[in-house]
Amino acid sequence: MHESIRGAGGAVTTSAEEPTVGQNYYRISARLGGGKPLWILLNSAAALVAAAQQRDRHLINLVFAEVPGGEIYRRAGLRVATAAELEQPIEDRHLRVLTDDERRDVAYHCPGRLGDLLFNWFD
Repeated sequence: MHESIRGAGGAVTTSAEEPTVGQNYYRISARLGGGKPLWILLNSAAALVAAAQQRDRHLINLVFAEVPGGEIYRRAGLRVATAAELEQPIEDRHLRVLTDDERRDVAYHCPGRLGDLLFNWFD
């Protein structure tokens, strides 16, 4: 994490926030070169890294961004999601790999994008 952010001319600004009620992922705050704030997100169950623009942490929907230094995470065995991938609408093929309980959560909460399913507020 530090290496990828330093490579973008930035710095990590907080330690990792662990998953909790309303957040099924780890979140770390960073500031890129030029002062742009960014969250790096990790869904450990899916071994998936993503990035989102920082904004009010109480807003449910994330604004996904590109992960700086993605190759560093790939070398560590993680998959890096692009903003375009995370903005895709959820399709039946995404739901097939979920458990029955997870599918019930999706039916109840109705996340609209793949990113809302992978980095969600209802686990």
